[in-house]
Amino acid sequence: MSTVTAPEWCTSAISGGENYLTIVLRISIEMRLRDDSSKAESYILKIPLVNDCGDEHDFHDLFIAEADMYERLVPELEQLYAKHTELSVRFKPAHLKFIENPPNCDYILMEDLRSQGYINLERMIGLGQTEIKAVLKKLAQWHAASAQRVVELGDYEETYQKSYMSEECLKWIEQSNITFNVPFLECMQQYYELEPGQQQLITNYTDRLTDLYLDFGRVNKSEFNVLNHGDFWCNNFLFQLNAGEIKDICFVDFQLPKYGTPAHDLFCLLMTTPNIHIKLEKFDDFIEYYHEELIAHLKLFKYANRMPTLTELHENLRRHSLWAFVCAQRMLPVTLFPPSPDSNVTNFMGDSEKALDFKRKMFTNPSFVKQIKLILPWLIQRGYVN
Repeated sequence: MSTVTAPEWCTSAISGGENYLTIVLRISIEMRLRDDSSKAESYILKIPLVNDCGDEHDFHDLFIAEADMYERLVPELEQLYAKHTELSVRFKPAHLKFIENPPNCDYILMEDLRSQGYINLERMIGLGQTEIKAVLKKLAQWHAASAQRVVELGDYEETYQKSYMSEECLKWIEQSNITFNVPFLECMQQYYELEPGQQQLITNYTDRLTDLYLDFGRVNKSEFNVLNHGDFWCNNFLFQLNAGEIKDICFVDFQLPKYGTPAHDLFCLLMTTPNIHIKLEKFDDFIEYYHEELIAHLKLFKYANRMPTLTELHENLRRHSLWAFVCAQRMLPVTLFPPSPDSNVTNFMGDSEKALDFKRKMFTNPSFVKQIKLILPWLIQRGYVN
C-alpha cells in the first residue's frame, strides 16, 4: 500500500483513524490577484488509499458513484428546490476538477467548507436533540427531493437500486457477515449481559443475515422510496454554526448511495449519532419529526404520488429493521472507537487474526459495551430483531 508524503501546503484534512477507505487532504494555496493583492484558498482532495494504480483498485466503483453524485444527482435535487420553492437548499460542497495535470488516480476535489465555518461535531460524545432534529430536517429535504426527482426524471439507474446488496455481491456479503458475527457473538456472550433467550435470538438472527441483506436490497415499488445517502453518520455531515446556533448542514462522502427504503438512512443516523441518553428514549419522537418535515417538503413539490403516513413509516422501519441491527453492530463501534492507527479498511473488513482482534477491541470498547447493552434488548422488544 502506498503512502502520501505531503508538502507544507498539503496536509491531512482529518486525523488518523477517522477514515477507513480513502486519504483526505487539505490543499492550501495563496493566489496572487491581478491587482497584486493575495487571497488564501483551501480545497479538499480525496484519493484512494492505493493511489498509484490509476483506476485499478478495489474502490474504483465508489469513486465513480461519488463523482456522479457530486456532478449530476445532488445538483438535480438542489435544482428541484429552486424550481418549485422559494427555499435555497444546498446539500453539498462545490465540486471541482483539475483542468490540467490531474492526479493519476481516482479523485474527488471540492471546496473546503471550513473557511465558511462548517465543522464536524464530536462523534464519540454523540449529538443532542437540537442537532439531531436539524440533521433530520435536512435529511427530510433530501429524501423529499429524491422522491420528486423520480416523478419528474424517472427511475434511478440500476446501480443505485442495487448498490452492494444484490446477488452479484453475495460472496462479499457472506464473508462480511462472518468476519463481523464471529467476534461480535464472542463478545456478546462475555460482556453484554443478555438473558440466555436474548443471546440465542440474536445468534439465530445473525445466521439469517445474508438472506436479510438481499431482501433489504430489493426495491419494493409499492413502498415510499428515496435515494439514500447510504453512509449517514456524524462524520459525513458538517454543521455551520453562528454563536452556537445551527445555520446550515452540508453532506459529504457520497460513495454508497442506495435507492430504496428511507429506513436505510434513518437507522444509520439514529443508531450511531445521538447521545445515548436520547438515542432510544427519543427514537419515536425523532421519527415523527422526520415524518412531519418529509411531508411538509413533499407538499412544497406538490408531490403527485401517495405520501406515507406516520404509521406506514413505522411499518416500513419494522419491515426493514435489519439495518438497525447492522448499524448498531458495525457502524456504532466505529463511531465510538477512539482514533487509532489500527483503524483501517484491512482490519475493519478483513478476516486475519489481526483484523479479528481489532474488531474485538471495538466490540469491547467500554463506550460501545455501555450502549449495546441497552440497544440489543431494545431491538428485541420492538420486534426489530426477531
